[in-house]
Amino acid sequence: MKVKRSCPHCNSDEVYRSHRRGTVEKYILRVVGVRPYRCANCDARFYGFAAAIDEATPPHLKAA
Repeated sequence: MKVKRSCPHCNSDEVYRSHRRGTVEKYILRVVGVRPYRCANCDARFYGFAAAIDEATPPHLKAA
């Protein structure tokens, strides 16, 4: 299932996964399937539910 993410602040499609920071993001949000994302245009950071394979995942990490 591919999911095209868009920034909730500027509606840009230039969104990528952000690094997890802190205990809540590293452990608690991981368990419920929430990931941090960042917009390349406005630099906003936001959260979204993880899909099985989403388009913000780098190609080398996607299953073949």
